[in-house]
Amino acid sequence: MGRELILQRDPSSTCHRFVGAVAPHKFRSPQRELSLRRSRQLLHLIAEWEDRFPESFFPRFATRAGFS
Repeated sequence: MGRELILQRDPSSTCHRFVGAVAPHKFRSPQRELSLRRSRQLLHLIAEWEDRFPESFFPRFATRAGFS
């Protein structure tokens, strides 16, 4: 959903092309590789989000989770 919103705001964005490649020595299983790739993609997406929108990507995240 975040990618879609970024692409609506800025159709020239390349956020959908960021693969999030991870060095092979960082994982032992395909599941771990997928998890690391998705994490890198999310971090990249957050950086692009903050450049385009005034709202935080995770608004009040700690508050909703019960942390103060």
